[in-house]
Amino acid sequence: MTEKKLSFIDHLEELRKRILYLIACVGIFSIIGFIFSKNALNIIIQKAQLQSAYFFSPIEALTSQIKVAIFLGIIISFPFILYQTWAFIGPGLTKKERSVSISYLASGMILFIIGNLFGYFILIPYGLRFLLSFGTEYLQPLMNVSKYLNFIIWSLLGSGFLFQLPLLLFFLMKLGIIDVDTVTKHRAEAIVVILILCAIITPTGDFFTLLLISVPLLLLFELSIFAARITQRQKKD
Repeated sequence: MTEKKLSFIDHLEELRKRILYLIACVGIFSIIGFIFSKNALNIIIQKAQLQSAYFFSPIEALTSQIKVAIFLGIIISFPFILYQTWAFIGPGLTKKERSVSISYLASGMILFIIGNLFGYFILIPYGLRFLLSFGTEYLQPLMNVSKYLNFIIWSLLGSGFLFQLPLLLFFLMKLGIIDVDTVTKHRAEAIVVILILCAIITPTGDFFTLLLISVPLLLLFELSIFAARITQRQKKD
């Protein structure tokens, strides 16, 4: 009982140490990111093809730059976050589980980057163009910088997170936790769940933005089923 209790305390201490490392890393990169936050904010505003964005309180310009700096800190720290996650869970895994976990973390990082690139180059510009098209000669946009930044950050983080779902599904099927045939049989329900998640996570919730994010996800969903089937056949052979 004492050994188990000590082991549990050791795990908590290790977790605390890893979390402190992560906070320190994000903090350091956020401070560095603040140096470039003004230029980054200008680029983000130009991405919407706006002449300018506006702030409505004295500190809003500063808080917007801090928000950009923290976001840059998280993005730059992402590989370190994955490493610290692995350093915490790795020692407790079997050799097979380690191999699968390394593959998942590496693939997850790649898909997170792809999701962010998709959000930045496709979801944000086309989504904004669609939403702003509802303006008229007498109804013109006056973009508040804080709300615009929230839209950008949620679009990037949301698309990065959503691109993880097919990968998670693939590894669950590969490990045998979820059966491939069961997923195939309930494909329609799975598609509905994906669409609901897209609607919840995307910042606007309009049909056009939902369509933009859901199409690549559904393709990745089908690809994950296909890859899991190939893996299943290789195991049988």
